[in-house]
Amino acid sequence: MNNQNLKPFNTWPADEHRAASIKGGQASGLARRRKAIIRAICYAVMEQGQIEDEQKRLAYNERKRQQRALKRELAKRNSGTNSANTD
Repeated sequence: MNNQNLKPFNTWPADEHRAASIKGGQASGLARRRKAIIRAICYAVMEQGQIEDEQKRLAYNERKRQQRALKRELAKRNSGTNSANTD
């Protein structure tokens, strides 16, 4: 381990302290931007998944609606046939 890196900032010369602080600030900004990009990508993927789930749900509901309508239509036809046969 390099003990020179472990000395407190108040013992560093002003120009070295300033240079180290600048490097730290630049690295911090880079890390912040990188995290923001990763966060945006994660939200986009999550939102896409939610959109796909919503589309699946709507498609399922439409199929069920069509099935119910078909059952009602068949029930009407059968009830008309049954009443004609009972006369």
